[in-house]
Amino acid sequence: MTTAFKASPGLSLLMCISVVLSSVLSPLQVYAIKLVVDGISQHTSVMSGVVLLGVCLLVTAVSGSFAGPMGDTLDEKVYWYVHDDLLRLTAGIPSIGHHEDRRLADRIALIEQDRNQLAGVYRMLSVVGGVTGTITVVAMLWSVSPVLLLLLVLALAVAGVQARGWQQQRKLIREQEHLRRLGTKITDALTEPPTGVEVRSFGLGRTLVTVAADIISLRHNRYSRITSRFARLVSGGWVIYGVGYAIGLIWLLARARAGAATIGDVTLLLLVGPQINTTAQAMTNNVRMVIGALDSFGRYQWLRDYEASHDWQASQAEPPDALTDGIRFSGVSFGYPSAMDTEVKALDGVDLFLPAGTTIAFVGENGAGKSTLVKLLARLYDPTEGQVLIDGVPLSTIDPLAWRKRISAGFQDFARLEFLAADSVGVGDLDLREDRQLISTAVGAGQAGPVITGLIDGLDTQLGRQFTGGVGLSGGQWQRLALARAFMRTRPLLMLLDEPTAALDPEAEQAIYEEYGASARRLAAETGAVTVLVSHRFSTVRMADLIVVVAGGRISELGSHVELMAAGGRYAELFTLQADAYR
Repeated sequence: MTTAFKASPGLSLLMCISVVLSSVLSPLQVYAIKLVVDGISQHTSVMSGVVLLGVCLLVTAVSGSFAGPMGDTLDEKVYWYVHDDLLRLTAGIPSIGHHEDRRLADRIALIEQDRNQLAGVYRMLSVVGGVTGTITVVAMLWSVSPVLLLLLVLALAVAGVQARGWQQQRKLIREQEHLRRLGTKITDALTEPPTGVEVRSFGLGRTLVTVAADIISLRHNRYSRITSRFARLVSGGWVIYGVGYAIGLIWLLARARAGAATIGDVTLLLLVGPQINTTAQAMTNNVRMVIGALDSFGRYQWLRDYEASHDWQASQAEPPDALTDGIRFSGVSFGYPSAMDTEVKALDGVDLFLPAGTTIAFVGENGAGKSTLVKLLARLYDPTEGQVLIDGVPLSTIDPLAWRKRISAGFQDFARLEFLAADSVGVGDLDLREDRQLISTAVGAGQAGPVITGLIDGLDTQLGRQFTGGVGLSGGQWQRLALARAFMRTRPLLMLLDEPTAALDPEAEQAIYEEYGASARRLAAETGAVTVLVSHRFSTVRMADLIVVVAGGRISELGSHVELMAAGGRYAELFTLQADAYR
């Protein structure tokens, strides 16, 4: 409810009043009818009953005409409030651990699914109204005979069984979230263009459909067993309630014949009996929704707590204007969140110094730890042990946003930003994204000029075929735009190039690295910037001032190309193998 009041305080208050009124008015109408019947049968005044009935009907009509639209409007307001807050929370977490840990990804995926649950404020208010209405029914049954309260106890017991069943269903949904996400990934692989070529080339269609069907069947079978078991229990409970209601009605009729009860009492039970059933059923449905909503809000609050504990607010220092010493890894070890339950470390006791103004190349086999070093340099993660120092200052104390503004990066797994072409490049420096001259310079540096000139409206062309008038690009063209994006920042302290030219032809790759080399030399003189290359192509690696060979999360060799070749170690072996392949 606090979320609803944050989204729309006035509307939330009106809805509270409306729901409480409607929950009380319905039982009061029954009581008013009892007063009228008693007045007629006993030849006394019926005015109080008629007035009460009229007021109830009038207020119900007026309240009902507003309740539906108000509820829909409030749900909509809460939905978008939660939607915006979820985007803020997930985007505001400086690290990427919540993207790469399956357990965290499951929770966040459930939160995304549950936005409608979080927006179901009217359902939650209905429970409050249901409680108010139940209290009113208790008072009316008590006025006839306390014995009749047993009917309400029976109905609420059945409602409790239904609520318990819903809890079990929700628990199963949480446990099977990884299966749902796997099924979604398979569906995406079958339906989305980027994977369509390989799926058809390798004849994976039928196999993936079968796997998806097996996943659906597994989820459905377990869910169906729980649903069927509780359905049988609930059906039996309502049968018992029906028998109890019949016995109560017969007993009250006998009392009325004996003069111990009035015709109005019998009328009240006749009208309230089915209402108890309906009220209990409605309460069950509402409680079910509330259990789901509370579950969702629990995950929502967990995300808030996670964001608060991972917001790195203690990191307030500004990065230096220029590097004078360099970047140092001091006793750095790191394990990914998804592997924290194991002994596996991506990096183990790394001590490494990257002097200011130098170009460094990370070399090693896949999984050796090269990209992990890059992620720590970009502060997408903090080390599990040890620290990264920037001119002697711990990187963990530097504002992550301020640090990233001083980084220029190109990655193998680049983003395909389907914006206007100018924006797809310009977001490389948000502060200067409207500077067309800088964008044009970056496009030239990233060898993306032919891509832009080939577009219908140049930089003003919408990218992405799913948009009206949008243009599709090849993998190489997208990579050129990503490279241009990396050239938007003109005074970085750190350039990170993690296989940024994997989708380019050798000629374009050579031109890109020549541009990067020129940029690295210029930045070394201006800001003492460190340039880090990650590449499997040794023709590129040999241009580096310092080559770092990574193996098993450790630094196995360190030196210039000439020094490492003379040492005759793993680097020399790999270089020779690759050179022989080109002869």
